[in-house]
Amino acid sequence: MSVAENFTNFSSGSRFVFQMAVEEYHTGRNWSGLVDRYWLIVEELIADPRAKSLPFMDNPLPTLGMMISYLLFVLWLGPLYMRDRKPMDLRRVIIFYNMFQVLLSGYMFYEHLMAGWLQGYSLTCQTVDYDDGPLSRRMFNLCYVYYLSKLSEFADTVFFVLRKKQSQITDLHVYHHSLTPMEAWILTKFIAGGNATFPNVINNFVHVLMYFYYMLSAMGPRYQKYLWWKKYMTEVQIIQFILCIAHCINALVSGCPFPRFISTLLLINASIFLVLFMNFYIQSYKRKAAIAKTNESSKVQEVTEADKLPIEETTTTTTSTPTEINNNSIESMESLLEKSDKALPPHPPAQKSLDSSETSELSSLEEPASPGCVDETIADYSLQTELPKDVIESTEGLRQRIVTLEQLQFVPEPPSGVEELAK
Repeated sequence: MSVAENFTNFSSGSRFVFQMAVEEYHTGRNWSGLVDRYWLIVEELIADPRAKSLPFMDNPLPTLGMMISYLLFVLWLGPLYMRDRKPMDLRRVIIFYNMFQVLLSGYMFYEHLMAGWLQGYSLTCQTVDYDDGPLSRRMFNLCYVYYLSKLSEFADTVFFVLRKKQSQITDLHVYHHSLTPMEAWILTKFIAGGNATFPNVINNFVHVLMYFYYMLSAMGPRYQKYLWWKKYMTEVQIIQFILCIAHCINALVSGCPFPRFISTLLLINASIFLVLFMNFYIQSYKRKAAIAKTNESSKVQEVTEADKLPIEETTTTTTSTPTEINNNSIESMESLLEKSDKALPPHPPAQKSLDSSETSELSSLEEPASPGCVDETIADYSLQTELPKDVIESTEGLRQRIVTLEQLQFVPEPPSGVEELAK
């Protein structure tokens, strides 16, 4: 029988292989070699012969060892090592790593299409092609690259540990990253092609978006403004698992000759991921709703407390432009000027011109005004002329307003006559 015929019903084939191993054990009377004999028969009857010469493909122990090492580091050794250390600055490393994953995922997405899904693969039922033809070999090599890419994704969690971001290492994250390498190993070892590669096509497309998001996010606030589509990422991943579940159910109920055991495993795995991602999505939605509700309650409480406060004095602050301030000041000055002109006594008649001797006598009696006596001059002049009280107060208010405008650096030019009034 061919590999494909032996693997059409994996459960029956596995029982058959196990019976052969037991018979060989009884014949050889070698209890310790039962597992080795069983695995040898699996290699001969079920495994893809093209996988024998590839690194890590001889048996699952190397992959299991890397998975266990990953779990030990991210759950125990890593946090223990970083406990008394500062978080590492890995921003540049993370940017280049995410860029690499974007390019790698894009390459695998393209290769999945060109090696099968755009080259005659059936969307409803596609068996594995174990021949060593060009397209079949291209798909097999791609499955091995896919397996290696899942090992490289261990770095996602390692970066979280080294940056002391333990809160981001959720159960979903650990389950996903620790399980997918073994799935990819089984894919490459036994079923490198056919229906089993349908989830890979969707996964590669989702990873292009996901790692592109991570790359922009790591590049800082300058590029984070382009991440408006972040909220759709979890929804895209949920759609991914729904499509995989529908594809597996169709293969199981339609009588597709693709191994039912593998279709069942893919269905169970996709269902687990769907439940985990749905729970994550619901919890995130509830958390956001709770935060929004808390903020709204705080605002209502602040308004209620403000209403209870006694109203002592209401001060209205008006923000004006420099032009408005200047116009208002000029209008106030002009009105004050008119008011002062009405209150001041009429100017005395012009005196006759003095001769040189009289001018020199008067000059000897006068002293020049001190530059710093403007305020005193205004006060003395108001007393001598006996201006009305409201005019004096208005003059003082005008002076204070000019000082304020000088501090604001919006000093308007006073209209003609104000300088004479100040003197």
